[in-house]
Amino acid sequence: MVLRRRWWLMGPLFFCGFVAFGVAHFWPEQYRSEALILVEQQKVPELYVTPNVVTDLQDRLQSMTQQILSRTRLEKLIEQFNLYPNQRQHVNNDEVVDGMRKDIRIELVQAPRREDELTAFRINFSYNSARVAQQITNELTSLFIDENLQARGQQSVSTTTFLENQLEQARQDLAQQEERLREYKIRFIGELPEQQQSMLQMLGSLQAQLDANTAATERAEQQRIYLESMQSQYRAMQESPGSADGNAATSPIAVADATIRDLQKQLTELEAKYTSRHPDVDKLKDQIAGWEETRNQSEQKLENSPSTEASATTTPLRGAPALAEVESRLKATKAEIDSYQTEAMKLRARMDDLESRLNLTPLREQQLAEVTRNYDNSKQNYQSLLQKKLQSELATNLEKRQQGEQFRIIDPPNLPLKPSEPNRLAIITIGWTLGLCLGLGLMALLEITDETIHNERGLLESVRAPVLIHVPVIRSRWERIRARLYQVSEATAAVFLLAASVGMGIYTYLVG
Repeated sequence: MVLRRRWWLMGPLFFCGFVAFGVAHFWPEQYRSEALILVEQQKVPELYVTPNVVTDLQDRLQSMTQQILSRTRLEKLIEQFNLYPNQRQHVNNDEVVDGMRKDIRIELVQAPRREDELTAFRINFSYNSARVAQQITNELTSLFIDENLQARGQQSVSTTTFLENQLEQARQDLAQQEERLREYKIRFIGELPEQQQSMLQMLGSLQAQLDANTAATERAEQQRIYLESMQSQYRAMQESPGSADGNAATSPIAVADATIRDLQKQLTELEAKYTSRHPDVDKLKDQIAGWEETRNQSEQKLENSPSTEASATTTPLRGAPALAEVESRLKATKAEIDSYQTEAMKLRARMDDLESRLNLTPLREQQLAEVTRNYDNSKQNYQSLLQKKLQSELATNLEKRQQGEQFRIIDPPNLPLKPSEPNRLAIITIGWTLGLCLGLGLMALLEITDETIHNERGLLESVRAPVLIHVPVIRSRWERIRARLYQVSEATAAVFLLAASVGMGIYTYLVG
């Protein structure tokens, strides 16, 4: 079958082979220039300076790719390097830009054993000129590096500016809260929770003063009662002069002695409670001294009297100064009592005011808690923004000095010595394989559809009769020569085609 259908096999084989040779030979050559860019991390440890550009590198790289491969920038490169001159004569600029965009490839390089971390990326460009491909790759590399620096710098400055604006708003809010807190404390001074202890101490002090005032008032009342009693006795002595000799108990000396004893008793009680410098103690001592002086004057007047009769007749006269003294002291005592009562009223008023303030303390505490909470929140927000702003300023200075994360060229764009396209060996191999498959397919198809009998087996399969005799093919001498020439020509053609195919393949591969 192979010998019978040999040209159906060799025909498609050589045809597809020569077509593949032609395709491989006339396919426009494309040179690919490639550059490797390393993503260099921040030079200052993040422990000291926290970066304020936290965008994922892969997302940022995609964004930069869209900007760099934009129509505007690619058109500038096309005009600058006069790319695709033939295409620009037949198609519009958008199609040329799309074609150039397809010739540019960005390949990400993942870290070994850490597929989620991007460590580098490759930029390559394919063109029919090796020198132009290198130049365009170099331009694209520079664009990526410049765009990264510019994008990080702008984002860092924008972050710092945003934090400065937020910090200014937080400063104004904090000032408002401080003013509100100050106005509240001034408005409700004396009712604030932190003044509760001092108000309690003041209330205790006022209570002690009121108790002392009450005790002093009681003593002054007793003194007033004694003085009123003496006043009545002196007046009685003046109205009935003869009673002075008959009732010695109502004499001025006796009254003075009784008053002195009572005052000394009060003095003993006060000295048991207070020191000798207490005002009430000094006041009682002055009263005792005054009554002792009055008693001494009464005794001297009594000793200087010439006779009992004279004494009886002059008793009202001697009692008149004593009565005046008693009345004077009585007025002073009443004035003192009024003073004590006025002071007691003031003390009670102050105590009532303190008690009312103490009663308002829980309400003020709740109101102050709300005001203080707003102030504390504003203060914490301000301090937090201030810290972030300072850190952002450090990160911005780091970016301006190009000490942050940046792109560094490891492998600069190379000058390709061999074209990257087409892959002539692959094209030739595909052509021969396709021709062989096509030839085998045609052979199989012809054998399936052929009903001609070629041998004894075919005859026996077609006719159910035994073969009685076999007559071979008898050719003349001219037929044998012609068959021989045909075989030689056929072999020569096959060898020529095979040699031509091998030669063209070697030439095309070496040229490529």
